[in-house]
Order: sequence, then C-alpha cells, then structure tokens
Amino acid sequence: MMRAIPSLPRRAGLLAASMVLAASAGCSLWPWSKSRPKPPELPPVTAPASARVAWSLSLPGAGVGFQPVAVGDSLWASARDGTVVRVDAASGRPQWRVSAGQPLIGGVGSDGETAVVAGRDGSLIAFDRDGKHKWSTPTGAEVVTVPSVAVGLVLVRTSDNRVAAFDAETGRRRWTFQRQNPPLVLRQTSLIAMDPGTAYVGLPGGRLVALSLETGALRWEAAVAVPRGSNEIERIADVVGSPLLSGREICAVTFQGRLGCFESASGRALWGRDLSSPAGLDLDARLVVVPDERGEVHAFSRSGASLWRQDKLRGRTLAAPLLLPRFITLGDGTGLVHVLERDGGAIAGRVPTDGSAIVSAPVAAAGLAVVQTTAGALYALRIE
Repeated sequence: MMRAIPSLPRRAGLLAASMVLAASAGCSLWPWSKSRPKPPELPPVTAPASARVAWSLSLPGAGVGFQPVAVGDSLWASARDGTVVRVDAASGRPQWRVSAGQPLIGGVGSDGETAVVAGRDGSLIAFDRDGKHKWSTPTGAEVVTVPSVAVGLVLVRTSDNRVAAFDAETGRRRWTFQRQNPPLVLRQTSLIAMDPGTAYVGLPGGRLVALSLETGALRWEAAVAVPRGSNEIERIADVVGSPLLSGREICAVTFQGRLGCFESASGRALWGRDLSSPAGLDLDARLVVVPDERGEVHAFSRSGASLWRQDKLRGRTLAAPLLLPRFITLGDGTGLVHVLERDGGAIAGRVPTDGSAIVSAPVAAAGLAVVQTTAGALYALRIE
C-alpha cells in the first residue's frame, strides 16, 4: 500500500514484474503487481467470530493509494475519475458527492472541516464540510502521499521527495522540506503523521524525519533501515505505509529492512526487528502488528517482544492491518478481509468483497471496519 526477499534472482524477478517509470527524480516501483501467482487454498477458520457486511457503497474505480478517512461520524472517500464523497459512517448513506474536475492519484485527507485530494496534474483541491470547492493550488510535482490534514495544515510529499505544507483555509504554501531521492523508489502512498507540533515523514531510503509544523525545520532524523546490497533493487529500503504515533513513540516499517520504534521527541531508537513489509503496520497501547512480504502476520509487544506469528495467510498479498478491541482485520489481493484474534493470531473469520484487491488498511468508523477495494467500492464490516 515489498517484503524481505531471500535471494537476488527471486527479488529481481518479483520487483521487475512490477516496475513502472514515473515522472520523478528516479524510477518508481509499484509494490502491487497484477500478474501474481494464484494464491494458496484458504486456511480453515479456527476461532470463529461474527463478521458480516453492514453496508457497501459503489464508487468508480480506485486503485493503489485510495483509502477512506474517518473523522467523527463521517467517512470521506475518492475514486480515480475525480469523484469525492462524504458518507455517514453508520449507515453508508452518502451526504454529498462532488467531482474534483480531473483524475485523482489517491485518497482523501480530512480533519472533518476540510477535505483535500491530489489531482493527477500535481494540484491539491480542497472542499469544505458541505462539499463546496474551497481552493486549489499547484504543488509543482506529482503528489505521492494521501494529503494529511490537521492543526490547520495540509501536508503532502511529492515525487521529487519534497514535503510541503499548505494552509488548510487558503491553500497558501507555508513551507517546504526536501531530500534527494534514491535512484529507485517504491510506488506507494501513505499519510504523514502529525501531532500538535511535529510532522513525522517516512522517506525512501529507510529514513524517518521529524519536522516542525511551524517552519518545516528538521527536528531529528533516524534510520529505520540502512539500505544494503550489490545493486539498486537490493538497496531499496523505503518506509512503507504510514508512520504511526502512540503515546510518546512513533513506529515505522520498511521494505527489505526493519520495523523500528523511536522516541517521538528525540528520535532515539527504542527497539527494532529485521522485517520486510510490503504494506505497513498498525499499533495501539498493547500491540504492534505488521504483515511481511511472505504473507505472515507478526505481533509484537510495545517493548518489542515477539508475541505470535500467523503463517497461514502466506502468498495472499496482505495489506496493512487495523487493530480493533478484540480482533485484527486486513485485506488481501483477492478482495477478502481476514479477521484474526488479537491474542494468538488465530484465524477468526473472513469476509468477501468484490473480488478486486484490497491494498490499503481498513479504517475504524462508527464501530465498523471500512475498506476500499481497488475497484472502488467501500465495504463496512461489523465484527463481533
């Protein structure tokens, strides 16, 4: 939304199959390839839960980078053709639907008052709470993250590895931070994490930076992973998914690298594990959960101790997970949403969607887990 690969021939074959050139500082690799081998047989459900579709909503085609965002009792979602919709999270009833006027490259960011999408021409387009156009502004390059909207700012990263902040009310650019891109980067979108004073950005090359929200100045920089290998493909170690904050810690995971957690104030490394993920992680006060490139799901304590590993979903191209109070949900490349028990990782259920891949994490809203498929549809699941 990319895992440790055992040998160069296999790594080169897998990644070459998903290579796409992009208008950026370097080449860009798509982490999700349409030409995947047939997934293995589904494992049995060993710890049954009640999992069903509470509602669904069809949207035009989406794809990699499209996922809903939840704020309060509402969901915002978008589609590749420019459709932007606000939905009542409990019922699935659309509250408004508008067009951005051009194709979009990814999902919506919103703080509940302003919803922002990124157009294919590199512009940001904002709507107010009622769906009325608020502002548009160019970024100067292709946007490669879902817009993050909070504390009066809109933050994005662009294809030339710039992080840019814009005023959420006016669209005026506030600051820019830039780093050089490696020769090859993974083509994937994510959100920039924010707290009241700092933005936390995962970068290509396995770097995690903390930037002042006021000025964009670098507060600290840490290595989640160090690129290694004899060629550019082996040295890809990009941060995948979104860095996530919990308490005084921030955690991130890379492709062909490591999972690491750091002090959010200083960047001091707290713990790390060698682990390659194609998708990203989720965490809460007790757990850090991440799928690896083989399709195994790993759970760690917040101190870094390994708690369990679920290996029955190998080969299913898993997306990033969502942690719920009793369960863990995550989608796969065939459109199934898998439900795991938090304690032990036993398979507790699965729910089919429309058969197209799910490449982004579900979001929690109104007691439901909501996913968007690459075909565009939203599915809200009630899991008990």
